[in-house]
Amino acid sequence: MDREAFANPAREYRMKTIIHSWPEECGILADAVKDFGYGGTATNPPVENGYTGNKENLVRFGQILQELGRRDMDYWIYDEKGYPSGHGGGQSLEGHPELEAKGFYMRRRIAREPQTAVFDLDDESDRIIWAAKYPCDCTRMNTSIVLYDQMEPVEFTDTHCECGMKENEALFIFCVKSAYEGSHLTHNVSSKNHYINILDKKAVRRFLDVCYEPIIRDVPEAYKNACAVFTDEPSLQTPYIQGDEVWPYALAPWAEGLFEAFEEEYGYSLLPYLPMIFEGRSSSYTVRVHFYQLIGKLIAGNYVKQISDWCEEHGTCFSGHYLAEESLRAHVLYYGSYLEVLRAAGYPGVDVLASYPDIYHHNTTRFAQMAARKNGTNGVMVELCPFINMDHFSKHPVRYAAGILSLLYLGGCRCVNSYFSSDFSAYHPEVLKGYQGFMSREQSIWLNEYTGRLGSMLDQAGNECGTFVYYALEEVQAKTRPSHCAQEASDSPADRSIFEITRRLFDRGMDYLFADRDDIVAAADSISGNQARISGCRVENIIVPAMDVIYPETWEALIRLQEAGTAIWFADKLPKYRVGEKAVFAYYDFREESVLGEFTADGRYFAAKSSEQIVQEIETQEKEFIVQAGVPNSLLTAKYQKDGKTIYFVVNKTEEKQEAAWQCRGKEKTEVWNPADGSIEEIIIGENVTIDACCGMFFVF
Repeated sequence: MDREAFANPAREYRMKTIIHSWPEECGILADAVKDFGYGGTATNPPVENGYTGNKENLVRFGQILQELGRRDMDYWIYDEKGYPSGHGGGQSLEGHPELEAKGFYMRRRIAREPQTAVFDLDDESDRIIWAAKYPCDCTRMNTSIVLYDQMEPVEFTDTHCECGMKENEALFIFCVKSAYEGSHLTHNVSSKNHYINILDKKAVRRFLDVCYEPIIRDVPEAYKNACAVFTDEPSLQTPYIQGDEVWPYALAPWAEGLFEAFEEEYGYSLLPYLPMIFEGRSSSYTVRVHFYQLIGKLIAGNYVKQISDWCEEHGTCFSGHYLAEESLRAHVLYYGSYLEVLRAAGYPGVDVLASYPDIYHHNTTRFAQMAARKNGTNGVMVELCPFINMDHFSKHPVRYAAGILSLLYLGGCRCVNSYFSSDFSAYHPEVLKGYQGFMSREQSIWLNEYTGRLGSMLDQAGNECGTFVYYALEEVQAKTRPSHCAQEASDSPADRSIFEITRRLFDRGMDYLFADRDDIVAAADSISGNQARISGCRVENIIVPAMDVIYPETWEALIRLQEAGTAIWFADKLPKYRVGEKAVFAYYDFREESVLGEFTADGRYFAAKSSEQIVQEIETQEKEFIVQAGVPNSLLTAKYQKDGKTIYFVVNKTEEKQEAAWQCRGKEKTEVWNPADGSIEEIIIGENVTIDACCGMFFVF
């Protein structure tokens, strides 16, 4: 490890300040950014007067990039006028209404006696896409059981459906409409425009044509010299976002060819089981898991990979961040499969709105960290937007920003694009009078050096962690149904369980990683000498959150891992259902009230415990390195390997200095690398270390 590089971190490890608008004398602002210690900027073409459709804006953008290049500064290209990325400042849909985001909804009719059913499309909807009727078993009180395997298609036009119905027969009609009202589009601070369908390859290609291609034509070296492209919150618009609004339509994501893509992916037609997207419990779990997994694959391929491939072709990397990263429910509602989407990018990213450590969400980077681990990138990009509770933040902004950054880097962040800005007006009051921010020049230089040292030390360092929390996506996919109002993450049992588990680990200062089905199966397949590994990490504990639905291959792999000595922990309950093939949901045994494919978790292999019991037992496991402060649970620790050295990153998450005592098995001394001032000091066992408030420190062996 390079001591000089730690003391004076390179620009690539320092923060990039986000600048959307430049003064006429852009070189002066570039000088200020460099003088204040930043490594560069994230920026975009001027957004006025036509955005990328105006050649003058592109010429101006080229001039800005030249000024940055002359000063040897890094830059990211922000790909939108506002957010969410995709609407192109309104250009993407101009003349192409067919590319707009869409959703489909269901209308249900049931006949208690023979009748003729008539349905006419309302004026807010585009067209009918499917209609079918089913016999129902109505022998049980207050229950109409749809016999899905006896579907009978009925004729329909784009706007009308009329058919005869027998007694106890149900008619289901499915219609498409625009996804806009009540969505993320109508309640953000930026665009408020209608938006493209990110499931549609042609719509995303249109976005490339209006926002990316003009830059490459007029500024040929722009992408080649960029660190990466920053895309901002592209997302499905079918979920509603405001909890106090109720809408007539409960929408599922839609794109032309969706039904055909489903059959190609899974080998059976979705059409008989379309009602299961909207209703039903255990009988519909597998259909929903398949449906939302497909949605994730379509977004990953048509939005992320298509743009990522374009970026690679033009010499750069595709990054940015997606929406509501902390919640599995949001992972499904906005992306179908968030991990699938994130892994298709060249470099995963998140954003952070928490402005001080006490309100930091400990899982903010952790799901994206899983994508980085799987893809083999050095970590995660973070867009730092400390906007929550600004009154409190303003009391000690630099200290709090350092605290958030310390937690982010411990959680996998390796690159920061920041809205936490500096008072550049002090550099040149006349030209930069509008460029004010939280930090003075001195504070800005310190925070950039602190961040740069974190990045320099942890770049390409392998995170060694033996505790994995299962990414219970199939549970949430299985239970996601379109709603007429917003669906809060806190209402998801799986999210609540994961939050409780990880919060207890976080509060006890323990590191953890997320692992999905593929990780668990690969770990079981890698067992050698009673040891299993995930991405090179020895697997010591796997914690499964409270869930009812699990992949059968995950269950079988967990059994094998336990037999090999890995501690398997189930929080609160054991799963009851396995994601299966068509047979799992095609037959329903109503006498037993169960789906074919349900299995009995009878305790032969596992027993459920509370989250607190699990964490207490993990806490008693022998540890190689221990660091303790006078204030209990004030320190967080993560372990890394780099250049033949073992590194422990210890973060003080409190607002007070902490005197910390340490011990490491078989070691009498350590080097302490302090990112707060760049110093390196050797200390012996028994000597305490002072860790500044909201800061971290590296113990190197």
